[in-house]
Amino acid sequence: MRGQILLRIIPAAALTITLCLASFAVHAAETVVLTETPSDINISASYRGTTLHVEGLAPQDSAIAVRFAGEKTDLALRQKGKVFDLLWMNLGTVHLHNVPSVFLVASSRPLADVGGADLGLEAVRKAITAEENKGDALDIPAELIKLKQQDGLYRESTRGITVADNGSFTANMPIPSRMSPGAYTLEVFALRNGSIAGSASAPVTVRLVGMPAWIDHMARDNSLLYGILSTLIAILGGLAIGIVFQSRGGAH
Repeated sequence: MRGQILLRIIPAAALTITLCLASFAVHAAETVVLTETPSDINISASYRGTTLHVEGLAPQDSAIAVRFAGEKTDLALRQKGKVFDLLWMNLGTVHLHNVPSVFLVASSRPLADVGGADLGLEAVRKAITAEENKGDALDIPAELIKLKQQDGLYRESTRGITVADNGSFTANMPIPSRMSPGAYTLEVFALRNGSIAGSASAPVTVRLVGMPAWIDHMARDNSLLYGILSTLIAILGGLAIGIVFQSRGGAH
């Protein structure tokens, strides 16, 4: 009797273990692993931008999208226009919400071709909301994105990513020089069959170091001394420019 019970239990246990292993294998196949260098970005007096190197492993036959984004903030923009078709004047203020401070995305293939349109700049445009637009036909979120692109803070490209047949990938993402200290998020998406097959993320901290950190600390904690030094620097700069022009005038 016991032998019959054991013979029934053993196949059932084997089947359970097999199903668990198969489920684990499927889950592992959809996992995205990433490492980034550097993990944090330090802004010193000599900072002119940097490159974020990302590498990892994704499901095979996937397109890879790498996204670097800052926190979402609110912006207030002055809206200009012509009055009586003569003078350009401020017509009001437009308040924008859900605006990422930085938004950089690179993909191994065009996002629209692999089901990743929601990961790019078009999704940012749709997410930004504007108040006090007064029925203006101008697409203010789209115009803001153009301005951010000119400043290098927004970018969407298909450059800098290499994907191997086994799913391993490397990416080099240029980070602009006009960065503000704060918390940023690095994300990697694996796109397959028109949808996201897996993703991973890592935090990236941008901080001021050296002279920029000292100036920022003074501006925040000792505004009087900061104002005095700023005034002295402006005066000395003006005197230096005056001396240069005087010396050039005396040479003629």
